[in-house]
Amino acid sequence: MSFKLAVVVNKDGNELGPSETFLHAHINGMPCSVVSLVGNPGYRMIRSGSSGAGAYMASRALLPLGVRWLQRKVTGCTVATQDTSALKRFLERNQVDAVLAEYGPTAVSVMEACTQAGVPLVAQFHGYDAYRESLLAELEGGYRQLFNNAAAIVGVSTHMCEQLSKLGAPAEKLFHNACGADVADEPASLREHAARFLMVGRLVEKKAPFVSLLAFAELLKHVPDARLEVIGDGPLKTPCLQLAKALSVDDRIRFSGAQSHDYVLKAMKQASGFVQHSVRAPDGDMEGTPVGVLEAMGMGLPVVSTRHGGIRDIIEEGETGLLVDEYDATGMAEALVQVATKPEYAKRLGAQARARVLQNWTTEKSVGRLWEIIQKSV
Repeated sequence: MSFKLAVVVNKDGNELGPSETFLHAHINGMPCSVVSLVGNPGYRMIRSGSSGAGAYMASRALLPLGVRWLQRKVTGCTVATQDTSALKRFLERNQVDAVLAEYGPTAVSVMEACTQAGVPLVAQFHGYDAYRESLLAELEGGYRQLFNNAAAIVGVSTHMCEQLSKLGAPAEKLFHNACGADVADEPASLREHAARFLMVGRLVEKKAPFVSLLAFAELLKHVPDARLEVIGDGPLKTPCLQLAKALSVDDRIRFSGAQSHDYVLKAMKQASGFVQHSVRAPDGDMEGTPVGVLEAMGMGLPVVSTRHGGIRDIIEEGETGLLVDEYDATGMAEALVQVATKPEYAKRLGAQARARVLQNWTTEKSVGRLWEIIQKSV
């Protein structure tokens, strides 16, 4: 197909992490020619695909580039202005038909170049970029201009789309499309009498790992042989280790740190349940639709989570998972007890969750929906 799509991601460094499966999918799974531009604005790595060899798109104006870098360091500004001239030249010379900008700040940084080059811009929001209060204050004017200039605005949950609408995104440009999950051929075995729960994700405030640990400690009063593995690093890891020790449950919890995606999938196959207590963080940050929850559902695991963000889009309470209110440690403990002590019920929840993901939330279906949105925007 002759259609050429540029996928742009602002980040320190020019490599996508293995856990950023949705970004890899958007770059590698589209039915068209895709070039990725990953890195700091003005100095990105250009690749055909999401990894491998590439070349830098550096600004010709090295002094202004250095001034912008210094300005970011001094002011702490989280959004850098893209070298508009360099990107405009790239889009024109490579005859790019559309740009997919991952995250709102990325879209703001490239929108002027897209406008000047006459290339439609699709802005995909994922989580913090639609909710974190400090970022919304910083980008109030930028988002207003983005909503006016972009061809399409994509949110990964219905709640996020409602939030983007409140921020000013026009209804005719606003689309809902959750990220998808890669579904294994075989589901988890869900061995009876093996209460092995799994948490996956960065240990940050919107994941509320403290609440999950409190709930697990309560579970142990009913199921003393239960175990929990926590995969992920983050600023709350050390406090979590301290809390586990204070609760005298540190010998029942394994903190595995950050791991590869393959490791996560293997851990899911050996688990009997998945835990994620997502909340609205004190700074306003929220989840979109967590890929980890989708992957666990696709693996056939019973999921215990919260009535939060896009989780409500993908889990039907009591049918494809169990949900509790945010910060309800007692309710989460009760749900964990159900999963741990009712193996047939847990298997039914997991099987129905897997069927629902296969029907609606696979990576292929998500990429297909995004591709339709991009086509409509051109």
